[in-house]
Amino acid sequence: MLKRSLLAVALVTMATFGVSAQDQSRSAAAAFGAAFCQMKDNPPGADLMVLVTPSLAEEIQKAMAKNDEIQKAHPDEKPPLGDGIPFQSFPDVSPKCEVGKVTGEGAGAVVEIRHGFPETPRADYSDRIVLGEGWTKGALGIDDVIYGEEGGGGTLRKTLAEAFE
Repeated sequence: MLKRSLLAVALVTMATFGVSAQDQSRSAAAAFGAAFCQMKDNPPGADLMVLVTPSLAEEIQKAMAKNDEIQKAHPDEKPPLGDGIPFQSFPDVSPKCEVGKVTGEGAGAVVEIRHGFPETPRADYSDRIVLGEGWTKGALGIDDVIYGEEGGGGTLRKTLAEAFE
């Protein structure tokens, strides 16, 4: 519910300020990135799972089921996904999150997410969310996360697949 409210506000704002039809796809991707930033730290009632594509949701559900099995078999050990689903490169919550460069439009667009630490600027980093078809026709969703500016840190899908090897 919170996600839909945030995204609706962003889309209404774009319409209000006269975003051209040509820029609407990019603006929608940027608005989606802004909603991601607002939700990533899990404020009360927020759940990033409402932002993912059906395909990624299925991968996450499979991984969490395996994680639960491992936790039950070894209750004194931290399971592979003990810190939750890694929607960003590092588990530390960054005090600053903002949308950077948007490449492409609609499904397939890549939105840079800049994580900032004002007290320690050298710790700043960027990830990129890859958007795909959401739960309803024409809607967007996170289909993957590319860790790091150059993608050398892997991806969310790869991390989920390799977590239990």
